[in-house]
Amino acid sequence: MLGTSRSNRASLAKLHVLNYAARSTRVRTQLTGIIVGTEPALNWHMRIEPAFARAADFVVGERFAEWTRTAQRAGLQLTKTGIAAWKRLDDTEDVLADEKAFLKDTGRKVTEDFVSRLLQARRV
Repeated sequence: MLGTSRSNRASLAKLHVLNYAARSTRVRTQLTGIIVGTEPALNWHMRIEPAFARAADFVVGERFAEWTRTAQRAGLQLTKTGIAAWKRLDDTEDVLADEKAFLKDTGRKVTEDFVSRLLQARRV
């Protein structure tokens, strides 16, 4: 997710949105609909995956990423080691093909501003 994000960095909020969408074709379709305006953002019901926090701690512990702030939120940014690992993963065609395609296409449209609007839509 970080490898397809602008400057190889993203807020935890954005990463949670992308993580949730990457896990299910149905949710990917829904998120795409919200992006293009055919689906109301009020329909978005995101589950927070507890294991994702452990995965974030793992990538930091292994020095693939480091904690940062982006869009006034806590976030992660790939390190040089993380960028190299992402490039190897990205070059391997038969690993996570659907997920990589989703992140390169739709995932790039999930900006920090979009995430803010998406998460605030239910508060209105």
